Amino acid sequence: MTLSRKEINAQLMEAHAHLFRCPNCAAGMEMFNSSALFCLNNHSFDLSKNGYVNLAPQAHVTKYDKSLFEARKTVMASGFFKPVLDFMTHRLAVRLGKGEQSVVLDAGCGEGTHLSSILSQLTGVTGVGIDLAKEGVAAASKMYPGTIWTVADLANCPFADEQFDAILNILSPANYAEFTRLLKPGKLIQKAVPESGYLKELRDIFYEGKEQKEDSNPVGRFAEHFDEVQTERITYCFELPKGLLAPLIRMTPLTWGTSPEKIEEVLRMDIPEITVDFTIISGVKRVE
Repeated sequence: MTLSRKEINAQLMEAHAHLFRCPNCAAGMEMFNSSALFCLNNHSFDLSKNGYVNLAPQAHVTKYDKSLFEARKTVMASGFFKPVLDFMTHRLAVRLGKGEQSVVLDAGCGEGTHLSSILSQLTGVTGVGIDLAKEGVAAASKMYPGTIWTVADLANCPFADEQFDAILNILSPANYAEFTRLLKPGKLIQKAVPESGYLKELRDIFYEGKEQKEDSNPVGRFAEHFDEVQTERITYCFELPKGLLAPLIRMTPLTWGTSPEKIEEVLRMDIPEITVDFTIISGVKRVE
């Protein structure tokens, strides 16, 4: 008998119930009847029909809606981020080694495409994806069963201390205090930070040459929390196939606040390629 997405993910959560802690009271959690996570103080969280669980203490409204995540999936399928993800996957594979079961957290997973791509190249790894945007997590659980998908607040991650063998933080805000709490001693964290050249063709158009505020020292802030810090800058030009410009524009916050007329104007332009420019920062949790 073929299992539903909900049944697949419920079994996975049940086998990894030790990962969770209640977002309301921090107690341990268990799976009940393959349909809900509950804690020792009887706080209960139902699984959705596609098998994700909402562990955010309160509802949040974000600008990241269903259409944005659909656009992200289209862009990802084109190979737009492939060199970046391949580099992160290789470093992850080397660090995790072979022959042992590992758990990897994607903090800010969106619609799950980055994590799914990375997991497809690894063996013996359980993936956990969290995001505050419910639409993204809903899409992830629908598209990629067999991974734990959770709506969660990065400031109050619903997981027990020192449960993860690696943490990924790709194009998302970081909470280094929580990452330190969640990561096992000596284990790997990787953060992908956009650099000045990222999407510069679109930035030049939408920002019209105005200076944009950047995080002036992401490596320094990272190094305050982790050891063995390494950086790798990955820069390349991606040739835009026909039809990809529209979802690329839709997925980026660069256009938030831009008029529909301006967006239509840009869509009529001949933009042959887009620059991808990232620094991958990696480190390990300090061993006390």
